[in-house]
Amino acid sequence: MGIREVRTLDLRNLVIYMEQEKFTPENYERQMAYLKQIMPSFEQVLFFKLDNMASLFLMENMAESICLTTSPELAKQMQGLGMAVLGFQIEKDEMLQASYVVLGLEQVTYDDFLRVFQRFHGIPWHILETKRCQIREFGMDDLDALYALYEQPHVTDFIEPLYAYAQEREYEQNYIERIYGFYGFGMWLVFEKETGRLIGRAGLEYREPCEEGEVELGYLIAPSHWHKGYAAEVCQAIITYAKEELSMERIVSHVHLKNDASRHLLEKLGFSGEQKEDEWIYSYDL
Repeated sequence: MGIREVRTLDLRNLVIYMEQEKFTPENYERQMAYLKQIMPSFEQVLFFKLDNMASLFLMENMAESICLTTSPELAKQMQGLGMAVLGFQIEKDEMLQASYVVLGLEQVTYDDFLRVFQRFHGIPWHILETKRCQIREFGMDDLDALYALYEQPHVTDFIEPLYAYAQEREYEQNYIERIYGFYGFGMWLVFEKETGRLIGRAGLEYREPCEEGEVELGYLIAPSHWHKGYAAEVCQAIITYAKEELSMERIVSHVHLKNDASRHLLEKLGFSGEQKEDEWIYSYDL
């Protein structure tokens, strides 16, 4: 699956069910004002009423919709119908049956709705792009391409190979659900814009003994693209992303003692290295 094949559904419609009685009058008006700023991004907006379920089925495609609701019961029902849900929690002790919950709409954008929608439907998030590359999350349809990448000469000289196919498939599925789904970041795929080919893997992970505000940088680039500046281009963009989008404070990277190319790259990017007994540990304060 290449960079041009990832979108299988488009987010077009917004379904809104706001239980006004749960808000103070002032807070309700304020939240509706924020919501009105987002609504023009959708092709269709439906203010839903519980006594008019039929109105849902007038929408062209429920699968291309997302529901914003304060109701735990409706959240559960909509997800059962195959619709993504962004929960709006008003009452502290209320348990919303939604994967993503907000406490207010002040900082919510259309892109936030889009990412909730994509996560619900298993569509990998687009993360960022550089001059020559696009970086996005792994999707299960990428597994064969990932194996082809790891089978290239010298790719696993200093990193662990993939598991056997069935085990790797299970691992990657869990990674999508538990790492991407929980942290919102992880190891991503690197595609060359010009060809759409998978040429690498890079990203950020929280691993022990990472402290709060600290993540570990990992990367690999296909041998066909070595010595062309791709690794530096991708890693520099990820460093910026870590600071500006994730508000991280420090990045570390663990490097094999014999991996001179990675050491040179990290030093070029401004990392400071410290040699340990069995590896180099590099760090960069953002």
